[in-house]
Formats: sequence, C-alpha cells, structure tokens
Amino acid sequence: MNKKKWIIIILTLAVVAFVVIRFVLPSKSAEVGVMVSEKVELATIRTTISSTGTLSPVDTVDVGTQVSGDISKIYVDFNSKVKKGQVIAELDRSKLQATLYQAQVTAASAKVDYEHKLSVYERTKKLAETNSASAVDLETTEYEMNSAKLAMEKSNSEVEQAKLNLSYCIIKSPIDGIVLERSVDVGQTVAASMSAPTLFILAKDLTKMRVMADVDEADIGAVKKGQKVEFAVDAYQNDTFKGQVVDVRLNPTVTSNVVTYSVVISADNPDLKLFPGMTATCTIITEEVTDAISVPVAAIKFTPADGTPMMDMKDMPRPDSTKTVPKDDDDFGPPPGLMGGGGGQGGVKKKSSSSSPKISGSNVWMNMSGKAAFRPVKTGISDGVSVQILKGLSLEDSVVVRQEDATIAKTETAEASSPFMPSPKKKK
Repeated sequence: MNKKKWIIIILTLAVVAFVVIRFVLPSKSAEVGVMVSEKVELATIRTTISSTGTLSPVDTVDVGTQVSGDISKIYVDFNSKVKKGQVIAELDRSKLQATLYQAQVTAASAKVDYEHKLSVYERTKKLAETNSASAVDLETTEYEMNSAKLAMEKSNSEVEQAKLNLSYCIIKSPIDGIVLERSVDVGQTVAASMSAPTLFILAKDLTKMRVMADVDEADIGAVKKGQKVEFAVDAYQNDTFKGQVVDVRLNPTVTSNVVTYSVVISADNPDLKLFPGMTATCTIITEEVTDAISVPVAAIKFTPADGTPMMDMKDMPRPDSTKTVPKDDDDFGPPPGLMGGGGGQGGVKKKSSSSSPKISGSNVWMNMSGKAAFRPVKTGISDGVSVQILKGLSLEDSVVVRQEDATIAKTETAEASSPFMPSPKKKK
C-alpha cells in the first residue's frame, strides 16, 4: 500500500471510532437534557374576571314640567352647577294667569250665590216656625243653599289648582348638582299630557360614579359584594381606576342566546376624570393572596423525561416542619408508579401496587445533584402564571420548571467536536 491509502484507512477508522463513542455507546448522563430550576418566590396571586360596562353618576334626576306651555326663559346650560330650589327655567304665564282669573271670577260668583241662598233659607225657616211657610218651601230653600255651598267650595278648589299650575311655570332644581343635559330651548313648546316631558337631567355628585358591568353567566357565581375592581377607560389608557362591587342584579339580560347579569361597581372620581357614558374595561378580583409562596405553573406540570436519573426513595430528604409539609403520609407520597431503585441510574418505573402510598395533591420536582427528586405540595389559587404553595416548600427551595432537549445538546456537542470541522489555531 502506498502512503495515500494508509491515510484514507486511518481517517475512516477515526470517523467510525467517533461515531461509536458518541452515538452507539453514549453515557447515561448524555441521554437526557439538563433540568432547569427556578427559586421559590413570594408573589401576589389573584384570580380575576373580565367584563365591560358603562360609567354613570350614582344619582341622576330628570327635571320635567306638569303643565304645558312655551319656554320663556332658561337660566342654566350644560355643565352648570345648581343648588336645590334654584330657578333654572320659566314657562310663559299668560295663559295660566288668564285661567286663574277665570277661576277667581267663578269662585266670587259662587260665593255671592251661596250667600243669597243662605239668606233665603234663614227667612223661610223663621216663617216656617210661625206656620207662615210650608215644610216643602223649607226643604227647597235648604237644598238650594247646600248646592250653592258645594258650588262655592268647588270654585275655590279650582282657584287653588289654577294657582298651583301657575307656580309650575317656575322650574326649580330639586337637588344640588350639575346639569348633564338640557333638552329644550327658549320659545319651544312643551306639552304635558300623559307624562311630564323631561327638560333637564341633573347629576347629584360626579365625584361618585358607578359602572354597570355585564358579567357572563359562567362567571357570575364567583362575583360577590365587596370584591375589589380595577378598570380602565380609553380616555386615560395609562391610568387604572379602583372600584368595588356593591350589588349583583338578579335580572338577566339575554342577547343572541348569551345570558349576562348586571354588576354594579362603585368608583370614586375626585379628579372628575371619569365622564358619564364612558366604556370601562373592568377586572373583578375574585380572590387575592399577597406575599404568597409561589412557583411557576410549569413546575406543577413538569414531568422528568424517560432516562432521567432519579433519587432513591430512601435517599430523598424529608422536609422539616418549618416548611409546613403535612405530617400525614396518606395524603402525600411519590408520584404514581415511581418506586425506589435510583442508585445513580435512571429510575425504574413499575406498576403501582396497593403497598405504594397514594397522593392527593400536586408534586414538584427538585434537582438534587443532577437527580430528579419529587416533592409533594399542597397548592392554592393560580393566576395562570404562578401557583400558590400552601404546604411543602419554603423560600430556600428551587423547583424544576423544564428540561432541555437532549438531542439538541448532543448535536451541538457533536458539531463542536466533529473531525471535519476546522479546529481553532493555537497561538504560538
């Protein structure tokens, strides 16, 4: 053989040896990826319900009129502040004053008629005592006197009604507040027939607002009076406003077969930033725990890959009482199917038997010198990112949240050590 053939044979043997060492006879530790851990932390965990609603003042009053007529004067406009009893508008009085004058004339005529009938009755009564007048004449005059009296009283009531209607021409504010809406202008005719037409809408106090939020029927069961609420409006996208649930209305609203319920949320508005009619995007906090011992949700869902070295059951450290682990071993134990026999090698999975302890709760995994060790825990609420740990862990612990892909790690190692890749030149 010449020198060129020997070089080819040597290179071929080197490649075969590399493949056998790297891929045919891999070590146990190279078959699985590295476990990545995160420390247990304190966090604020909350469960929430999202909804939308419309802002409105807590108290609003519609101001109308009980009489018909033309608007002669208006003293307030939009956003005007008013006091209780303040005159805000007037109707034309001429027609009602004429009605009052007619009623007064009719009442005066009825009074004169009554006085005449009364004098006639008294004379007839005296004559009847001396038998100068018959009983029939006495009854007739008495009847006429009573009828005249009733007519006079009716006329007097009509006068009082005419005066009252005339007073209705003066429109006064029933509350201290602010004018939200003005529906009429000077010269406009308003007709009060079956119902009083609305002239103004007044808000009592705009520093106290409320949100009428629509909550889906699937979420309404978790909403309770007194729960905290955070909401935002499009006008102030960087601001978050606070509120509180004050009422859950029982009357449902059905729209396109979707059932919602109205939740009343109170909110303070000291800066008057919130306007009536704004759309509020609400977050109702149904549960909240501050300074909760928590782990990522990924730690609860993590399961070691096949071939991961497992810590032997007898070598697993039992957390002390300071970590608030339940003492009842019937409630906490190894994951189903996990038995002893780690011995530094991959754990052997067997079928669970009646002798193996049962677990009611969740488990997390911990990295003990490269070996996976389970830890039973009792979980609380979760916000989808973190999970509250009630028992089983402390702030000094770390839990495994994921395991890197071993195939990628081996590929990167193989590429780094490939004989066909040029090696970096050594510095002289």
